[in-house]
Amino acid sequence: MSKKQTETQILADEVLGKSEAFVIKYRKPIVSAVVAIILCVVAYLAYSTYVVAPKEAEADKAIFKAEQYFVNGDLETALNGDGINAGFMEVIENHKGTNAANIAYAYAGICKAQQENYEEAIALLKKFNGNDRVIAPMVKYALGNCYAHTGNNKKAISTLLDAADDAENLAVTPKCWFDVAAMYEKEGKNDKALELYKRIKKEYPQSPEAANIDKYINSAK
Repeated sequence: MSKKQTETQILADEVLGKSEAFVIKYRKPIVSAVVAIILCVVAYLAYSTYVVAPKEAEADKAIFKAEQYFVNGDLETALNGDGINAGFMEVIENHKGTNAANIAYAYAGICKAQQENYEEAIALLKKFNGNDRVIAPMVKYALGNCYAHTGNNKKAISTLLDAADDAENLAVTPKCWFDVAAMYEKEGKNDKALELYKRIKKEYPQSPEAANIDKYINSAK
């Protein structure tokens, strides 16, 4: 064996010896830490299976009837229940932390907006927490319009533009741009309004907002 190989072997033996000494010295703390991690994982899985899942199922069941009332246009009953079945406000109160309670904030905010209770609608819609590209932009669109109805055009415009960027789809984006363009026109910012009208025509020609868009383009020129 060469001198270099011998030195390498000695170094390896020293490192191994130190490692073994470390494990022997700290065996109990290491084992305790590993056990603690395992117990945390087991506890989390048990909590998810036996606590979270049943809570979610219960909340989903509770919101079901309220959603039906909402679809049928019975906003008051959707909000406050029918005396037997919960409304959105009760779901929010009794099922905190569930997905159903989160979506109930959106439903309740839209109900309040349709009832022209815009400040209450804003408070509820802001509590919705989501980042998907379907529901979240629609909630943000509703929030932007509520800001507009309370006279906060600056907040309305920024919220609607964010919703348009988040969505990037036919259902939400041209609607947001159209509403913002209308606000720009009222503020005398015709150049900004014109830009948005043209984007609707170019990027979303199949949208309802594009149907008579030339009229709005001409009015903004």
